[in-house]
Amino acid sequence: MGSKKIVCIWTVNTDWEPSTLRDVMSAEYSRDGDFLGSEFSKAFSLGFVDDDTVEADKIEPTNSLIDAIDGCSYDLDISSDMKNKNTTLTDAPINTIVAIYDYSFSGTPQNTKTRNKLFTYRGSFEYQH
Repeated sequence: MGSKKIVCIWTVNTDWEPSTLRDVMSAEYSRDGDFLGSEFSKAFSLGFVDDDTVEADKIEPTNSLIDAIDGCSYDLDISSDMKNKNTTLTDAPINTIVAIYDYSFSGTPQNTKTRNKLFTYRGSFEYQH
């Protein structure tokens, strides 16, 4: 059996094309190679985030976090933890999900705007690696 790890999840409802989401999530680096962050990581003051641990996808509109993560890495483990934490539904429809694996987020701020779209932190969830 593998070790338990954490994934942090954010959602938003946008009219963006997938290319816009990629732009928002793409990290910038200085000439010296120092991590400067992405629009998303700066908005939530995340600090360094390894691009290899980020999944950001446009999805079919839903109010279900479980439906939203369907197809993400470790989705069965994550949905099980969502059910245990009773965090399966959203107040408004969402069509974009961001998952950052092996990352610990304080939860503050819970909501912030990027390109005039309100991203909401939905929580951290366990999965088995």
